[in-house]
Amino acid sequence: MIVATLIMIGVKINYQMSNAEIEKRARGLGMDYPTEFKVIEKKDVNK
Repeated sequence: MIVATLIMIGVKINYQMSNAEIEKRARGLGMDYPTEFKVIEKKDVNK
């Protein structure tokens, strides 16, 4: 455990992503904006 801790101290983790990279990845995982949905409202539809 001590050896693993010493190794991890020397590792620098950089998780900084730009907003464009975050949006690109989210869209790849299926994210959509509500304004992109086509809405059809029917008054006679039972839920």
